[in-house]
Amino acid sequence: MNKSINLAVDCMGSETSLIEILEGLNESALRKENLFFTLFGKSADINQAIENISPLNIRSKVINCDDQILMTDKPTDAMKLKKNSSMQLSIDHVSSEKSQAVLSCGNTGALMAISLLKLRTIASIKRPSIASIWPNIKGESIVLDLGANIKADATSLIDNAILGSALAKVLFNVPEPSIGLLNVGIEEMKGNENVQRASEILTEMSSKKQLNYYGFVEGADISNGKTTVVVTDGFTGNIALKTAEGTAFMVQSYFKKAFKSSIISKLGYFFASLSLRTVRERLDPRVHNCGIFMGLTAPVVKCHGKSDRLGISYAVDIAYSLVQKEVNKKVETILINEI
Repeated sequence: MNKSINLAVDCMGSETSLIEILEGLNESALRKENLFFTLFGKSADINQAIENISPLNIRSKVINCDDQILMTDKPTDAMKLKKNSSMQLSIDHVSSEKSQAVLSCGNTGALMAISLLKLRTIASIKRPSIASIWPNIKGESIVLDLGANIKADATSLIDNAILGSALAKVLFNVPEPSIGLLNVGIEEMKGNENVQRASEILTEMSSKKQLNYYGFVEGADISNGKTTVVVTDGFTGNIALKTAEGTAFMVQSYFKKAFKSSIISKLGYFFASLSLRTVRERLDPRVHNCGIFMGLTAPVVKCHGKSDRLGISYAVDIAYSLVQKEVNKKVETILINEI
């Protein structure tokens, strides 16, 4: 029997409805018998909602919270003025080791700031970054940062490369994951001062066998799967993420319109439905919409503020995997021993 894993869930402060959150948690609970939840929110609402949701109703503990951090709250204000919010209390639950990971759909800036304060960073990492697992034509890659550090310097890019490489080693079981530095071109003279300096340092680290640095990559190389890890600053990464989500929705919309355009198209869809379903699932942004806060002492997973049950379920699966594989502990060991 696998050891029990408890996930602290912030159920307030986002545009995702409570029922979507609970149904998403339940979908993961159905697949994992050792998964339990501590739910932070208004207890009356949660208890009423989960009464007929099984097995979530018997694998959850509810902690009442009357306060919540809103999407419009400034991170500094949220930290100081809302210490009894669902977000703060869920993070406290992990810092006191009552839960092993945090899941939230709430304010990203506040979640990052509070997690940094309560959980601290590992090894030599100064500030966490947000990583995500993206599909590509070869499989999957890790892209970071997706919004934690908007003004990233060369040091932050190096930290992102180190964290991304360590995460890929553990999650993908790749001994020497290749690292690409996102740039406006692959030529050596391209890029701003921070990117150029980061590339120089990564090249030196690669020559010492500390990392496997491929070099510069362009935006199209992410979907081509040219490298296992793609490193960028939070400003660029967040724009790339939102662009990819929008493109995926657009492609799905084109598919729907095309196969409804005529009787022949509908017939063609009938025969090709199985293959097209696989393509649709691979492109579905809902199952790639969560961010992993890398560099902290415990797993923190951030869902999109407008997630549905499918997105929540995927995020829970990610959090479960991070805990089960002891990713944070292994990443810290890699950072201490290899870098």
